[in-house]
Amino acid sequence: MSIIRKIIIGYVFLVFIPVVTFGYYYYVQIYGNLTQQFMESRQKILEQARANMKADLTRIESIHRLLQYNPYVTDYLSGAYESDSESIYAYNRYISPIMTQSLFANPEIESLRIYKTKAQVLRITDRFLEISSLDSKNKELVSLLKPGQGAWIVPDSGAQEPRLVFYQNIYNPEFTEIVGLLELRIGRGLMQKFYKAIGMEGDWEAILLPFGTAIIEDTTARMDEETRKLLGASDTEPYYINRKTIVNHLSIEELGVRLFVVGKVDVVFHTIKRKEIILISTVVVFLAALSLAYYVLASTITKRILRLARHMRNLNDNNMRPYISKHDNPNRQDEIGFLITTYNSMIQRMDELINNVHRAELRNKEAAYKVLQAQIKPHFLYNTLETIRMLAESNNDKEIADISFWFGRLMRYSLSSKEDQTVLAKEIETVIFYLNIHKMRLRNRISYKIDIDVDADQIACPRFILQPLIENSIIHGAAATLRPVHISLHASETADEIRICISDSGIGIPEDKLSRLRSMLTEGDDIHPSKENEGGGVGLINVSERVKSFFGGASRLVLDSEQSQGTRLTIIITKGAAVNDETINCR
Repeated sequence: MSIIRKIIIGYVFLVFIPVVTFGYYYYVQIYGNLTQQFMESRQKILEQARANMKADLTRIESIHRLLQYNPYVTDYLSGAYESDSESIYAYNRYISPIMTQSLFANPEIESLRIYKTKAQVLRITDRFLEISSLDSKNKELVSLLKPGQGAWIVPDSGAQEPRLVFYQNIYNPEFTEIVGLLELRIGRGLMQKFYKAIGMEGDWEAILLPFGTAIIEDTTARMDEETRKLLGASDTEPYYINRKTIVNHLSIEELGVRLFVVGKVDVVFHTIKRKEIILISTVVVFLAALSLAYYVLASTITKRILRLARHMRNLNDNNMRPYISKHDNPNRQDEIGFLITTYNSMIQRMDELINNVHRAELRNKEAAYKVLQAQIKPHFLYNTLETIRMLAESNNDKEIADISFWFGRLMRYSLSSKEDQTVLAKEIETVIFYLNIHKMRLRNRISYKIDIDVDADQIACPRFILQPLIENSIIHGAAATLRPVHISLHASETADEIRICISDSGIGIPEDKLSRLRSMLTEGDDIHPSKENEGGGVGLINVSERVKSFFGGASRLVLDSEQSQGTRLTIIITKGAAVNDETINCR
């Protein structure tokens, strides 16, 4: 049996299956039973509290019957009293005691008001008000009331303990005309009593949602997305639980709202959490014991692999031991035995090929290379160019002085920096030196213009992404024709991207070659070597890949050309994309 099969079988049967099966079964048994019992008992408490609240609401609604069937109230609202003195006497003698008694019997009521519909009815204190003073939103609700029907509203349902308001029309004795509107405003005490009955203590949270309305983001900001979707659903189950949240749902038809009682699992089921800690500790101990057994089983295999790795780390030209370990039985026919036998044969063969003469030859070649490499030092090159420039200036030869200066700056930029990153301003400065040198060579056959509309000192970029493109414009644009060619470098930015455009008025690119180059720029790393050699384009591909890698996002190099009209290369840098180790600063 192979080593890989031994390791996989040992892990599956000794560690994975026993631990996962035991932990999952034990957890499901404990968690499932306790949570189900808890949710069912809590739902029963909510149902009982709703029944008690319904009784309280019915008791409060009975005030309407006392007023509706009191002839003094209906006569007063119908305008039966002709003088103010009669109205005041009826109010003080018969109506006010009924209202006072109703408020005393129902301490939850904060205010009792009647909005009269007839203008001639005398307004007394704040108990009888004009119907015009009623809020427009409530007027719309009241207009939908049917005879004998009242309506409860929750004006501030998003509050922790909201107030309630009850409206019902009062008719004349013949029930042919609406003469008033009863308004009962209930204080927070009723909802406090209800919340206390359902156990709203500690970290529990109650949410009231009117029928047909969406959830309020502010009240559910601390909840996970799955729980918010549950609250917004119209067919919500009576109770629901996930790994984080417990939700009990109850519809209160009398108030026209849905009640959601939400709690945190880790707070409510702290007893289960303690058992989870015990379960985790047991699983850890179980895993440790099984891991020890697994180690004993696998150690006979891993020790031999470690011997092989130790020998390979210590192997060099002067240490070619023909065997790994004399303790390893060469007759073992598993994979490690075959690997050790083959490895011993390989190093014996290597020891025969790498003899003293060959080693000496390699050392001589390496020494000669280092000597040759040390002969050319960057500073020596800089000093030589500076000497040439000074001699040219002393001889009033400005052209040689300028080209020595430009070439020296190019070499310093190319050889001095050890980093592959710079800023756009340095790249543009290098391009100017490069163009000056070629202009010195081509004279009137080339002209250029630099137009920079960005803060180039604040834009990080890879080194040498512009010079290959300028070189492409000179070699394939200016040098390929005898007519003057103009090269333009323009950098601009928008809210979303930065564009660096290099264009020339050269001979352009034939259509077939242009299509091939565009395909190479699109394919990127998938280009085969044979494609790169067909008609050039290696420099463009390198710049394109470096732009994509450094700036990320949709950053890219775009090639446009028209034969006999010129070529345009555009580097598009997407703002906000992840940049390799840096961020583009675009003000």
